[in-house]
Amino acid sequence: MMRLHLFPRPVVFSGWRLLPMPHTLLPVTVKAAVASRSGATALEFALIAPILLALIMGIVETGLVFAADILLKNATHTAARTGRTGFVEVDSTREATVITIIKRQADLLMDPAKLTISSKAYAAFEGVRTPEPFIDANGNGQRDDGENYTDVNGNGQYDLDRGKTGLGGASQVVLYTVSYPWTFITPMIGNLIAQDGVLTLTATAVVQNEPY
Repeated sequence: MMRLHLFPRPVVFSGWRLLPMPHTLLPVTVKAAVASRSGATALEFALIAPILLALIMGIVETGLVFAADILLKNATHTAARTGRTGFVEVDSTREATVITIIKRQADLLMDPAKLTISSKAYAAFEGVRTPEPFIDANGNGQRDDGENYTDVNGNGQYDLDRGKTGLGGASQVVLYTVSYPWTFITPMIGNLIAQDGVLTLTATAVVQNEPY
């Protein structure tokens, strides 16, 4: 005859006795499972942590690059608007005033010492970034040695850009160009969007000086 009893009492099947599971066995089994899972989690994290950290750093640095580019453009336009008025700070010059404005604003994210700042003056807007006029004697579309030209900027040589270095005079058009070499800290991102990890940020502004 078969007798059934609830654990922890023994269970008897036709003369066979099934002993109950020890009370300490289940907690030990659970602890072992948890410890095993913790070890696996630690191993998984160790594998993906470098990739995750590199991704986070890349996202942060990409955001900084965009912010620096906007900052550089704003600084250039602010300096150009000041330069066109002929304003000069006390005990300074027009050129130094413009450069100070750019460096002061760019200093938030960039090293001012690495900025490259230039400006060229033109007689009119249509002359911006155009070569000096010349007589194309042989009709090949380019100036060759010996062909006459007009030295617009007065530097004694033929130039592909007729602009004259400086902030120009009254009513002249001035092209401001500011560049900065941004060096990436994250190699993965730097190699993807820059050459040798360096991306040159460039900002330009063209204004006409006031008739001061």
